[in-house]
Amino acid sequence: MMPTGRIFNKWMLCIEYIDAMNIGSLNLNLLPVLDALLAERSVSRAGARVGLSQPAVSNALAQLRAHFGDPLLVRKGGGMEPTERALALAGPLRAALLALEHGLEPAAAFDPAAAARSFTIMTNDFVAFALLPQLLARIQREAPRVHLQIRAWQEHVVPSELARGDADLALGFHRGLTEGHHASPLFEDHFVFIARQGHPQVRGKITVATYAKLAHVLVSHHATARGAVDNVLDKHGLTRDVAVRVSHFLLVPPIVANTDYVAALSEVVARPMSASLPLQLLPMPIQVPTATVQMVWHERTAASPAHLWLRRLVAETAVQVAGLCRTAKKQRERASAPVRRHRQIA
Repeated sequence: MMPTGRIFNKWMLCIEYIDAMNIGSLNLNLLPVLDALLAERSVSRAGARVGLSQPAVSNALAQLRAHFGDPLLVRKGGGMEPTERALALAGPLRAALLALEHGLEPAAAFDPAAAARSFTIMTNDFVAFALLPQLLARIQREAPRVHLQIRAWQEHVVPSELARGDADLALGFHRGLTEGHHASPLFEDHFVFIARQGHPQVRGKITVATYAKLAHVLVSHHATARGAVDNVLDKHGLTRDVAVRVSHFLLVPPIVANTDYVAALSEVVARPMSASLPLQLLPMPIQVPTATVQMVWHERTAASPAHLWLRRLVAETAVQVAGLCRTAKKQRERASAPVRRHRQIA
């Protein structure tokens, strides 16, 4: 098979030939007929090669001659002989048609065990903390030559890198899909209240009034941005004191563990962190809507076997995280359920 680079170069040469003759007026369906005529040097054999009748091939040749202003093939003996113009077109034309056939072939199956390629994923540190360890373990086992590049993306909009082809997936939150993108939910994120152990105003429980009076840490990338909690507090006629703004979720637990600041934080981050930091994890004193962590990709990669494989791995990894979230939710509900007292019978 001719190397791809040579095919491309010859294809471009053919395009230059055709462009000089005004490609807009050329019926491209005629090019396979010309290719068959140049190969067979016979109208009847060319027709058999492309599945057309002899009159149809003759008609196509007449159109080609009119377009190029050249006989292209002339009779000689019992066959036909190409003109110099036709000979000049033959090589580039064949290469262009081969390249087109190659490009239109069904996508080859993706074999992760043998694949050597890289993917770029854009995400924030919270989602990376929740998903990447398990995802990378799967990839290392199943596709040892596949590499990942993780790029930081903290905004709640679809990154433009997906449309440009500079990234393959975005994992996180978004306020709405832009045209040409697809999304799939991964798991629901729940807030919990965190404070340091021994906090003078938080001793195993928290009221709405106390919550609003405390100094808070907020993950934010803009000086005046509000969190989902602030919208809920508005409905109660309350505001909170956002004393510290940070750009990364993973900074919040160590800050809270060493100060009297408090925070509303994703349980996916807070619960594992509480195993190594002196933190109290309590239910939120107000009902805060959950947020859906989503996987977003561009339609350009929607049918790619390699990208389908990667998205399947991410989705399967997220199922584990979603299961942990459901378990934690049941634990919170049991902990907050009123205790029924039974009267003793003497």
